[in-house]
Amino acid sequence: MITILRDPEIADKLVYIMKDDGRRVGGITAVLTGDGDLMITALDSEVELYYDGLVRTVLAYAEARGIDRAIFDISDERQLRRLKGFGFITDESRVLESISAFFSAGCKSE
Repeated sequence: MITILRDPEIADKLVYIMKDDGRRVGGITAVLTGDGDLMITALDSEVELYYDGLVRTVLAYAEARGIDRAIFDISDERQLRRLKGFGFITDESRVLESISAFFSAGCKSE
């Protein structure tokens, strides 16, 4: 069974770990900026399709706290391609202007 849980030992940033039957298979790290945005700074997984669940988890956390804008500070081209495929970002922008609008629009996958 796959689970995504926040790492309670890290207090200065959001760190979620994805596990499959206890084995780590991915993770995501984000920070809240001084401007009130969510900035995703790291994303990793051995399975690219897991990016969707990891990103949605951290976006849901932000939305529940009234944060509606996410910035993807990711430089890995493979990850960016997949993030575009999931509809989180576009070729023109690495900013998701409205998390709530994203969730309202439903699912999109490559």
